[in-house]
Amino acid sequence: MKLLRVASIVSVLCTVPILLFVVPPLLVSGVVEASGSVEYMVVLPTLIGLPSALTASIVGTACVLQRRTRTVASVLMTIGQWSTIVLGAAIVMWALNFGTTGWELLALPSALIGGQILVVVGLSFWRSTAPAVLQER
Repeated sequence: MKLLRVASIVSVLCTVPILLFVVPPLLVSGVVEASGSVEYMVVLPTLIGLPSALTASIVGTACVLQRRTRTVASVLMTIGQWSTIVLGAAIVMWALNFGTTGWELLALPSALIGGQILVVVGLSFWRSTAPAVLQER
């Protein structure tokens, strides 16, 4: 259960720089330009966030399948992590198997953004719904 929470926190923290890089330019001008900081603000967090989401989804599935550790928070985090993995895999499969221009891989960070919304909600439920036995000191 602790690994699920830690991996979820890492994947959410990897989503923050992507949001900071993508959302303000989209709101101001409607265009996101690939500048010199795209490697550190988008590519690196994606490369760290997707494996941590995979780890959290596997651990979360084990937590959800056990009746003792099943909580609303663990279910929400697991669903969010699996949706992140499924969206990421769908984008990569599309880029590798169909006629592509390369722009499809730019949509890969959106997999992190889309799935991590549920993870944030699950993390916010963590303290309020987890039984006292499961809460770490």
